Amino acid sequence: MTTSTQESWGFLHPECHGQNALLFFSWDLAKTIEQQFQLHAGSPLSVQLQEAQKAVDRLLKQYVQIQANPTAFEGQSITLHLEESEEAPGEAVLALETSPHLESLILQVQADERARSTLN
Repeated sequence: MTTSTQESWGFLHPECHGQNALLFFSWDLAKTIEQQFQLHAGSPLSVQLQEAQKAVDRLLKQYVQIQANPTAFEGQSITLHLEESEEAPGEAVLALETSPHLESLILQVQADERARSTLN
């Protein structure tokens, strides 16, 4: 079975609302960042970071527009920046600074999902 690129985005899934939207968003967020760094691989790191930030901002707006979970996404933010790697000093790693409300909701729904999969 094949799926189109559009079908693989969580925000297009019919069950992307309420708590489910937080799981779909987590998946879409990782995919968005990875995709932007691949698309701009030949560009300087600063450009890659800037393009990834724009894409993350668009993704967050998409979740607000479809009203996937208004109390979770409206007025929230995610800022990308580079930090020095603790494991490899001198190397940069991507860090996400997520607004506290959204971060706590995402962490909670991920913990719930892990607990649910452990029980099954």
